[in-house]
Amino acid sequence: MFNARLSRDTIGGLFFAAIGLSFVLAGSDLPMGEASRMASGYFPRLLGYALIFLGLLISLKGTFSKKRPHEVIYRFALKEVLILTTALLLFAFLLEPAGLLASLSLLVFISSFAWQERTIKEALALTLVIDLLMIAIFVGGIGLEINLWPQGW
Repeated sequence: MFNARLSRDTIGGLFFAAIGLSFVLAGSDLPMGEASRMASGYFPRLLGYALIFLGLLISLKGTFSKKRPHEVIYRFALKEVLILTTALLLFAFLLEPAGLLASLSLLVFISSFAWQERTIKEALALTLVIDLLMIAIFVGGIGLEINLWPQGW
């Protein structure tokens, strides 16, 4: 018989499906195009449908799984959510005036402290590695034209 319970997988899957739905709705006003000639709405909707599908699969797996019948959902990690939200907002607001390198460095450095055991040395090393990878891939590899530094530099 069906025993309703909210496992981590059930809640996580529903969260993914909700994010996917927001992508689909946000991209609904944009032209879709086709696979050979994608328009601006193609990728957001495709990503949204994929997230909805995977989210519902994960949610169903979590709901009907018999492995952990009484799984306890742990506390809501408010501190970690606030750290990540702050890092993302700073990135968004600083990207244009400060450039990609400074805003990405700040994003990676701050968000790395959402993991409680992170040291400053590890956060700096992670920031450096991510910055170098970003420059190598996006600027050197695909030639993305974006300001790495503030506009006056």
